Amino acid sequence: MTMSKRRETRFEVVVEQEGKPNIDGVFDDEKAATERANYLLRLARFPVVRVVRVSGSGREETIFQKASSAGGKLTTISPIEDATLCTDVLQVFSFDSRMTLLRLLRGYWDDQGVVPSEQLHRYYPLRQFEREALLFNPAVSRLASIQAPMLGLKPHERYDQLIRLFGGLKELAQASDALAPFDQALARGGVPGLLLAAAGRPAGERDRIVTHAFGSLLEPHRDWGAKLAAVLRLHRDGDGDGNGDGETTRLVDEVAAEIVDGREPIRSLIGYSPDLGSAILALLATLRGDLDDRLPHTGPLLALSGAVGGGGFIHTTEALLRRIRGGLDGTTPLTRTGGASDARIFGAIVDAMAAHDGFPGGPAMAETLTRRGKTVWAAGGTDLPFEDAVARLAGRFAKPGGRLGYLLDLGASPYGRARISVVIQRVAEEFNRVGSAAELAVPGVSMQEVRDGLGRRLRAAGIPRALADGLIARIAAIPDDLRPPVTGSRAGSVTLDLRQPPAPRLTLSYQGRTIALPDAGDEVVIGRAADCAIVLDHASASRRHAAIRLRDGACLLEDLSRNGTRLAARDGGQRVLKRGDVVPLAGRGEIVIGSLDLGEHPARIAWEVTGL
Repeated sequence: MTMSKRRETRFEVVVEQEGKPNIDGVFDDEKAATERANYLLRLARFPVVRVVRVSGSGREETIFQKASSAGGKLTTISPIEDATLCTDVLQVFSFDSRMTLLRLLRGYWDDQGVVPSEQLHRYYPLRQFEREALLFNPAVSRLASIQAPMLGLKPHERYDQLIRLFGGLKELAQASDALAPFDQALARGGVPGLLLAAAGRPAGERDRIVTHAFGSLLEPHRDWGAKLAAVLRLHRDGDGDGNGDGETTRLVDEVAAEIVDGREPIRSLIGYSPDLGSAILALLATLRGDLDDRLPHTGPLLALSGAVGGGGFIHTTEALLRRIRGGLDGTTPLTRTGGASDARIFGAIVDAMAAHDGFPGGPAMAETLTRRGKTVWAAGGTDLPFEDAVARLAGRFAKPGGRLGYLLDLGASPYGRARISVVIQRVAEEFNRVGSAAELAVPGVSMQEVRDGLGRRLRAAGIPRALADGLIARIAAIPDDLRPPVTGSRAGSVTLDLRQPPAPRLTLSYQGRTIALPDAGDEVVIGRAADCAIVLDHASASRRHAAIRLRDGACLLEDLSRNGTRLAARDGGQRVLKRGDVVPLAGRGEIVIGSLDLGEHPARIAWEVTGL
């Protein structure tokens, strides 16, 4: 009797339109009806949404009712130009396919508070989505128009195929309860336990099994931060030991990328309301793995910083870079205090992004930074000329490898190609300044790889073939390093200079002022205290932040601070010192002190050691 009565009960989702009730949908399941009601509330189209339980005898009972602030904007698809091709329904669960859906339906996922890994396995939400004519039909049409040429089909033929794929997806969702044992395996044994449980299943089912288990983990959490924290716990408890090689790291990276690749999730994760520039600096610090825990960032974002800083989070890094680029692409001011502040924080952003071979994010990021540079460095209401913005951005790199990387990425972008003559001139000038292939080197990359990589980027940047071939030949001819000449008294013999080497000399330069050791004594102290030789006006600097001393023919830097000191050598080496660390200085480089997370423009104190 009970089972019969339960089958007869239905749940109606009712909305008010112009003061009259209208049934939006009828469901057999209370949970599905409530999910639909909450979705309609988030759309803010109706002043009141309710769920009514109707018994088999016709008795009605309102079990859910909420008011909405009407007037919200409609959710639509996002413009995309490429899409991963799926010819089988199981391929829909692949990471690339999920990211395509994420980009295409960004507003929908934000409204729902879910990611594709969750929603693709839920029958009622899929059926509800199918009924959203303003989303479903345009989304399928956009995918069909992109993918039809890949298959040699007409768009309407691909449209029909996609409709059939969606039907197959709903059928799998109805049978998803059969995957519950894999959910339990993930809950009990983490990713290793899940993979062990799935070992006997066909390889084609793996993405479906994995995403169902991760979706089950995420479903109880409606907040973006809680979702991310749940996934990162798997990384912390599994093989996420920082080496980036484990399956746990790889799979957690994929799902974390789904979570963070959106404006609303990022706002939630940052946890407070900074200006745009501070938010971008926080994301850059997250990418470096050194997010400042003294600021009111959320625990999940701090955990993400620790995970990403350990390496292996390739897709999450790409997702965060897309969010950074999205913030810089628009016209929203970087600060709330005007042009001078915008220019200052933009400089801090550029410095934080400058890498050995250009800016991370490739041609798209090079274009975005150049466009924003033109406006943020505008004078008298007039945008900075393109060539001046390029010169300023290239000048932020200490080594020619970084400058060339930026220029070649810019040339490969549509924006740079439209002004390729300026880019070509700058590239040729940079090559003329290179005296050693070591100046182009990236740590851990062989010189041959550097040469090959530059060759590919020259061609990708649209540099005319004759010039590109000439520059590639020049790269091949550059010596790997500059070596001191040796003198020979006769063929086959060399004379070594065994004279006593000169004493080391250290020169420090900051804000137009130069201090030299030993001329100024054998010690220089840097910090906020007024009696320091170099005084800093940075809240994150300690009163006595660092000391440089000449000892036994060596130049030694000691960190005395609470927040650390970063060294950036001209040879590309980077190191962060903590209190009590002592390191020798040689060659040339910069001592960097200051917190990007606090909106500071870090002090960059140049050093040069000669005589060693």
